[in-house]
Amino acid sequence: MIKKQKLGAGFIALLMALATLPATAASAGEGLVRTTWPSAEDPGAPIYARVGEPTGPVFYNDGEWAAVVFYRDPGCIPPDFNLLGFFAFDSFGCDLTVSGFTLWEVEPGSAPPKIHNSTGSAVPVWFVPLDVALAAAADGILTIGELAGLEGLRKGVADHFNETLRPIPFPPELGGGGHHSPGLIMDAKGDLEDGGRFAFHLTRVEPDVKAVKITLSEIS
Repeated sequence: MIKKQKLGAGFIALLMALATLPATAASAGEGLVRTTWPSAEDPGAPIYARVGEPTGPVFYNDGEWAAVVFYRDPGCIPPDFNLLGFFAFDSFGCDLTVSGFTLWEVEPGSAPPKIHNSTGSAVPVWFVPLDVALAAAADGILTIGELAGLEGLRKGVADHFNETLRPIPFPPELGGGGHHSPGLIMDAKGDLEDGGRFAFHLTRVEPDVKAVKITLSEIS
């Protein structure tokens, strides 16, 4: 049976994962608390990969290619996990491909952080022709095996990866937190398995995707 996640429970789990970090420093001049991950206390967010958004586009794409970024080792993803579900509560046993820091304007874990930053130097990024990806996801399910077998798939590994997430704030009565301008910025550059290089850029300012740029070298 395919495992499915509820957005509300997943977001709470994400906050709980981040909240276990001890406060290490305050950002000068802003009164923000900075925590880092992964650590013995925090194994990172309960996510295998970013395909799109649970409440947004099924795939981040430039109209031709869809991009999938793996925050954990793709080889560790259970064969029956639905990648379209986003949150994965059994993912903590899989190695992270990223690390980072979080800035909190509130008590860590009491509400969404202001900034959540992820970086990596060996981050798997896969690209699939958009029409093929959409057809595969039409039934609401996309497993790692299905993704790996899609026609036209090009696998890459980013030697430069940076992602800055500005979470949506909670209402004041629920603790506030978050960012006054929520969104997501992602940049990745690296090598393709079949030769050449790739570049991927995403800018999302809630609730809209503002820019997606994907550049892939021709197959050598």
